[in-house]
Amino acid sequence: MEKSPAQAARMELRKAIGNRVISELPTPVGGPTYLVAHACFECRKSWKLADKQAAICPQCRSELSRMGRGFKAPKKSDLEQWKKVEALWRAGFRFPSHESWRRIEPYPERFREVEAFIRENPDHPFRVTD
Repeated sequence: MEKSPAQAARMELRKAIGNRVISELPTPVGGPTYLVAHACFECRKSWKLADKQAAICPQCRSELSRMGRGFKAPKKSDLEQWKKVEALWRAGFRFPSHESWRRIEPYPERFREVEAFIRENPDHPFRVTD
C-alpha cells in the first residue's frame, strides 16, 4: 500500500511542527546471560554464577574454578569423584554444554582412569590451552 503525495506531505508537516515524533529503534540485546558452574575443590561445593561475577567461595574464601555450563557436581561425600573432577580441571578439561559431546571421547568414570585419559587425549575438544 503506497502513501499518496498529500499524505506524505502532511506527515512531513507533522514532523516539522513536532506533532509527530519519530522514536529511535531500541538497541538489540546481545542475547541471554547464562549462569556458569563454578566449583570450590576445598569445600567440595558448586555454585552457578554470572560469568563476569567475582568467583570467591563464600565458605572458605578461596578462588572458585570456572567449570562450564554443563558441569554437574558430584556429591560432597564422593571424594573419588571430586578428585577426578579436580584432576581433569587442572589438566585443562572443562565441562561445556555442547550438543556434540555424544560424539566425543567421554570423560573417565573413575579417578584411576584420569591419568591415562589425559595422556591419550591431548587434543580433546573440551580441553583449553593456556
